[in-house]
Amino acid sequence: MKKQTVVLSFFLIYVLVFIAQSCQKPIRESDPEPDPDPDPIKTYVCDIDSNEYKVKQFGNTLWMMENLRVTRYDTKSPRSGDTVAIVINNQTIDVDRPYYRDGRENKESQYTDNLTSEIRKSLGFLYNWCAATGVVENRVLVNDSIQGICPNGWRLPITKDWDSLFYYLGGVEIAGKKLKSVYGWYQLSGSGTNESGLNCYPAGLAIAYNVALMGQQTMFWCSISHPLFSQGQVCRLFYNRDDAEMLYINKFQANSVRCVKDL
Repeated sequence: MKKQTVVLSFFLIYVLVFIAQSCQKPIRESDPEPDPDPDPIKTYVCDIDSNEYKVKQFGNTLWMMENLRVTRYDTKSPRSGDTVAIVINNQTIDVDRPYYRDGRENKESQYTDNLTSEIRKSLGFLYNWCAATGVVENRVLVNDSIQGICPNGWRLPITKDWDSLFYYLGGVEIAGKKLKSVYGWYQLSGSGTNESGLNCYPAGLAIAYNVALMGQQTMFWCSISHPLFSQGQVCRLFYNRDDAEMLYINKFQANSVRCVKDL
């Protein structure tokens, strides 16, 4: 009796396997390949001047891993076709209008130069708030993210973007150290760990032609402006601090730009 039961069990298993195989769709050479991801996440973004920037994902947001160095507004920007004016030599400008400064050749006498030629190329340009946002009048209140000088599909960060990034890095109190690059900061004592991978170099700031604090600090524009109109929000990293600081500064100063993209 036991032997018959075993034989019957094997027979049932054989029948079930045969039925399962017969229900499967046969694979034919004519069957089409599955469609690829229609919108894969890229590892870089290209601006309208053909500069490429590596990018990194944090949560549902992509961040540029390099400072922006574009001179024109992209095709989907409200200011499409416009070129940002560069400040050269001792040129005086209307600081309420868009301008950028290429301060990468600047060398301050009090700074022991840890910025190699390769690092200097990565510093990008310094933009005043009007240039970064594309808003040509200072007395405009902006409380939302906008494309501004960023490539199509990208935008300037707002406060919550930085807050989310700080969260992923363990909190605002230590985020600065993880954002700062390993090399290039003042006397190297102020360098970071670059655990974020965003490699934030100390590009300094500019007021018209004059570049200051290169090697000691960097600030990144947000699109948010202060209710007093004359100030815009930045994220600031300083050489002797491990935290990241959100504050408002005068819009006529020129600072670095990192763009973000929502996924």
